[in-house]
Amino acid sequence: MLRKTLSFLIIFFLAASAQALNRAGLEQRLSRLTATVESRVGVAFIDLKSGWSFSVNGSREFPAASIGKVPVMAAAYHYYDCGAFDIEKRVMFRESDKLEGAGVLRWMKGGREYSLWNLMRLMITLSDNTATRLVVNAVTLPSIEAYVKSIGLKQTRIVDPTMLVEPPDPNNNLTSPWDMAKQFSLIHNCRGFSKKSAKQMIAWLNYQRYRWGIWRGVPPGTYVANKTGQLEGILNDAGIIYTKKGNYVLSIFTYGFKKQRDARLLINDISRITYEEYTGEKVIKRKLSRRPSAKWKRPSGRRGSVSSRKSRTYRRR
Repeated sequence: MLRKTLSFLIIFFLAASAQALNRAGLEQRLSRLTATVESRVGVAFIDLKSGWSFSVNGSREFPAASIGKVPVMAAAYHYYDCGAFDIEKRVMFRESDKLEGAGVLRWMKGGREYSLWNLMRLMITLSDNTATRLVVNAVTLPSIEAYVKSIGLKQTRIVDPTMLVEPPDPNNNLTSPWDMAKQFSLIHNCRGFSKKSAKQMIAWLNYQRYRWGIWRGVPPGTYVANKTGQLEGILNDAGIIYTKKGNYVLSIFTYGFKKQRDARLLINDISRITYEEYTGEKVIKRKLSRRPSAKWKRPSGRRGSVSSRKSRTYRRR
């Protein structure tokens, strides 16, 4: 009996030591990697299994770019689950609503109605800026601000419904690596949402088409639910990574790189190092393709789907 007890204690302490070494290795490798970069970089990590977290410039403010669409979606679903918002409501899309940049609505004819459910889907899966403005107008900026404050996101500020305003304009949206890591962990843990709503949000984040960042630092086939953000000199990526050893949140922000390629490669390396230290598996580096997005598969849905480029026909959900 004594031998069994001693064996169990030895195994327990060895496992605890290994976990501590993994944590130390992660901190050291990420700190060393980000310290060699002249531009601004921020990283936040949360182990969803143990709750342990780590960050480099985690509470520092960064321009949000399209990552700001995540708290917009979260606010909409939070109010929906509270009975204060109707995601089935249909809103009119007009020619004057069109915005440049990502998405498909800019190519559609105005005068059509779309459900807020479908607009949120476009906002996340295709990062559609026009759909985003329609969703923000429906939820309202004051309601989004109230939600952000209620969950303790101290550095997050959503004041631009287009997500296109850039620094040095003071009206650009702001957030931090830690704020977005916390937002993703709340979605994963269904804090403030029903299980059904959380599942839908995670599915949309997994379907999103821009896969140049965190995705390229993990083995093919790994389930990743993330959202990217990109403007001039701004490149961000944050999401949940699901592995056999457990799940974790990784939030990476960059600002001020002269070449976007350098920022992408850094995000790839941070993602790869995090995955290796967390799982103990080696990840083969993949070349960065010229095209920022991978092949995108249409998500199935009960309300129709966006068509491929070949057919240019869309359902008006």
